[in-house]
Amino acid sequence: MTVIALNDVWNACFECMVIVDEEGSVLDLNRSAMRLFSLGPGDFAGVSLCELLGDRSFGRYLKADKETTGISVCIGTQELIANVVPLYRDLEQTRYVIILKNMTQQQQLKYQLQAMNEVKLLYDAVLDELEEGVFVVNTEGRVLFYNRKMGEIDLREPASVRGRRMFDVWPALDEQSNPLLVAMKLSKTLHHRETHFTPNGRAVTTLSRTTPLFVGEQKRGAIQVLRDITEQKQLAESIQQLRKADETKPASPRPLPRQNQTRFRFTDIVYVSREMGHIVEQARRAARSSSSVLIIGETGTGKELFAQSIHNESPRRSAPFIAQNCAALPEGLLEGLLFGTAPGSFTGAVDRPGLFEQANGGTLLLDELNAMSPNLQAKLLRVLQEKKCQRLGSAKVVDVDVRIIATINEDPLEAIRHGRLREDLFYRLSVVNLYIPPLRKRREDIPALIDAFLAKHGRALDVKVTGIDPDVYSHLLAFAWPGNVRQLEHVIEGCLNLMYDDGPIRFEHLPYAFREMIIRQLPDAFPDAPQAVTAPIRLSGSLEQQVARLEQELIRQALRETNGNITKAGERLGISRQHLNYKLKKYGMTKKQA
Repeated sequence: MTVIALNDVWNACFECMVIVDEEGSVLDLNRSAMRLFSLGPGDFAGVSLCELLGDRSFGRYLKADKETTGISVCIGTQELIANVVPLYRDLEQTRYVIILKNMTQQQQLKYQLQAMNEVKLLYDAVLDELEEGVFVVNTEGRVLFYNRKMGEIDLREPASVRGRRMFDVWPALDEQSNPLLVAMKLSKTLHHRETHFTPNGRAVTTLSRTTPLFVGEQKRGAIQVLRDITEQKQLAESIQQLRKADETKPASPRPLPRQNQTRFRFTDIVYVSREMGHIVEQARRAARSSSSVLIIGETGTGKELFAQSIHNESPRRSAPFIAQNCAALPEGLLEGLLFGTAPGSFTGAVDRPGLFEQANGGTLLLDELNAMSPNLQAKLLRVLQEKKCQRLGSAKVVDVDVRIIATINEDPLEAIRHGRLREDLFYRLSVVNLYIPPLRKRREDIPALIDAFLAKHGRALDVKVTGIDPDVYSHLLAFAWPGNVRQLEHVIEGCLNLMYDDGPIRFEHLPYAFREMIIRQLPDAFPDAPQAVTAPIRLSGSLEQQVARLEQELIRQALRETNGNITKAGERLGISRQHLNYKLKKYGMTKKQA
């Protein structure tokens, strides 16, 4: 039988242990305590523990009859935690075991961790102030960082994205086309430019740079820096238009007739619906006169197409047609652009005719009139009433003969109510009102528009399409199209850009942003789906739980329709086989459960 030497155990302990009497005199120390106090085996006789600790008040813990723990003690630069344990060896005198644990290293790590967290929060705050979107994921596809600007562009709350897997946040994510996943896979930097539509129909143009992240030689993830260049694009187009007008500026004060800068006529308007036929007929009739026209319609419905067609059908067809987006420029620049400038009106001003003078005898299109400031609207109203224009900084008044066509992307009465449109200007411009309905209210026009865009962009890209997959075609017909005809055209053009053969357009050819919008608008996008998919869901549980239940039901239906074929079910759902397997594992499902 092996006898364990308790003295060896006593000296082998990492914690410093000291035995003292009620007066605090040291009776024994283990080897760790000797090293702590720099004492030898015979140096502690008659030494008081309070003297060793440098704390005379420590003696109060030796009067208690029960264990005392968590006593903070400092010896030089070292921080310790002391526990006092009474030992009742006899009835005459109590002994105490003092256990000292060195917390110096743990405290240093704690302070370092706290400092690192503060630095991280500071970096997060700095990145949130950037005007570029920043998106960082690790090699597992988990979102490490997603700043405020990225959330504004993508219409998502950053807190709802950080820390989650990309496939959970974006169910329709395509591993083969997502820049972050592709950059990690190829280990190279990718540059990308994209125009997509937000759910409210606004076109957003972005530039992105996606780079894999390495720590030493090991790949750790990828970062995407995205910049919204929508305003810069609009401003560049306006400046380009202004330069073209400058190049063709005639020498005489009154511009001579010149060929207008238009592309569209009424024959270019594609429709089959009776409602659109009635609107086109109204526009043809309005083209015969020089009365002002107000075109009302959501973004992307084709308001400028109607404006150019009216001009080209009118007696002014051989005169200039000039279009100006009122939302693209600040008030000061827009005022000088409309009315012209004279030298000295402001620093750097030159003698330049305004758009009213340049469009003299022709038509001036004022796009998004409700974006113009009320002050500038008042000046515009005076020019329309007096038919006279005065350049900024000049006393000379010039007669102008210009037909005004204005567009507005909201209900004009609502714009008047909220102060975005002057009521008197509305009455002056709305001699003829044309309301272009959104695409979702004239769905019978969608097939004709799809055919027209396939032919147009097929010729331009030299791509031959044999048709559209029936499921994809049903999605196109059922989608709500917040960006209207413009969005439909961009989707078709995007599909043709991604095709490598002459086959039909399939689900994987659809732009990623459009697929994401289909998922978000599932009830509208699948009106003919079985009742199990489209039936109203009772509000039981959180939003995340309800989305998970709906996702499981969609997976079950896809597996039933494909007889349990994982690959075909993934294609039907618009996700990869690996992504579908991940979903099955996540929800604890098997293909036999369908």
